[in-house]
Amino acid sequence: MILPFEHIRVFRRKGVIKPILIREPQGVLDTLIDVYRDHVDKKRGTLAEVLGDCEYLGYNFRLVRGVASVLDSSSVFQSRSAMPPLETRRQVFTEAAKWVVISKEDRLEVMSEVASRNGVTVEELDDSLYSDLEAEQYLVEFNAPTPNDLSFYYNYAHTVALLAYSKRIEISFKGEDRQLVNQFIGLGEEEPTRGSKMVVRLKSTNRLARRASRIDAVLSRLLGTEGWLLRADIKYPAQYKTTCVFEIDSRGDGRLLKTEPVEEELIIEIPIVARKKWLKYGEIVVLDEVAERLGVTNGKVLREIKEEGGEYRKLGGVLLVPAKYDEIKEALESIETLGEARSYMKTLGVRDFMQVLESFGYQVEWLKPRKSSRLYRF
Repeated sequence: MILPFEHIRVFRRKGVIKPILIREPQGVLDTLIDVYRDHVDKKRGTLAEVLGDCEYLGYNFRLVRGVASVLDSSSVFQSRSAMPPLETRRQVFTEAAKWVVISKEDRLEVMSEVASRNGVTVEELDDSLYSDLEAEQYLVEFNAPTPNDLSFYYNYAHTVALLAYSKRIEISFKGEDRQLVNQFIGLGEEEPTRGSKMVVRLKSTNRLARRASRIDAVLSRLLGTEGWLLRADIKYPAQYKTTCVFEIDSRGDGRLLKTEPVEEELIIEIPIVARKKWLKYGEIVVLDEVAERLGVTNGKVLREIKEEGGEYRKLGGVLLVPAKYDEIKEALESIETLGEARSYMKTLGVRDFMQVLESFGYQVEWLKPRKSSRLYRF
């Protein structure tokens, strides 16, 4: 775990530099844990707004954002999309261009039209609209740490981030650990030393994240040894004129550091739910209507549908997926007037509803007013 570099907070005095660690319980830890817990099944954007409000509760904004970044690693975010987002936006914006959308009701009408055409709910369509944006992801799982553990995780991530600015690092520990030695030597150029002490000198780099990742591997393993000590010459920020000394060991502040559980312990098994196949032209296709809208022939539409591999039932100039055919057939048996039929077909996203009625074998006995005209099947 590595704290974002912009959230580093340090204490500097007489050539000594230290990350500002959490040394005792703080209300901000309980507050942020509760915020994440309360936002399970809500969007990341909504969560971010509440976290922003926490910065006005008297807490240091870097502390709030830093702790939140640690909690992010205990969270699982997922997009919810019933349709591809780019295609969703194309259809919604195309439909909206046909309307004068000036109110929430107008927007709902547009969304309902597109949703019905694609066989999804308005809520699913709304989720799909911008599901490719991070702010639209849902917090689906949160493995809440205790406030005490959270402080240790934060301190560890904070220390790793600061060590990424090191020019020289020295470590020592009791016992033998060949993997730790190899990881440490891989950080930079090894300096000759005596005894159990090891030293590497690090060159300047613009890839701080990569360096921090390697230091993370070293420090996490070092914490598992006995009698360890780490000393570093740090130039933070990079534009600072001189280096400062940072030192930490297993008997002192090292006891305030703790790595998060290994990734295997955080694996969340999410059952695979069979998702309904997305169809380009929806579950109900009135060939004349689609061809006219796209400026192509009926044959071209049919060829594209065949290439797509969707399963449709063809009734003259109307194509329906089997489930939708059964649904409409059953619904029409209880519909008596043209007005009722039109309203029902509108919920399905069908504009030329007369073709659909005719494809199911229905005729109209025209009356006045028109919507009172009677339906009968021959």
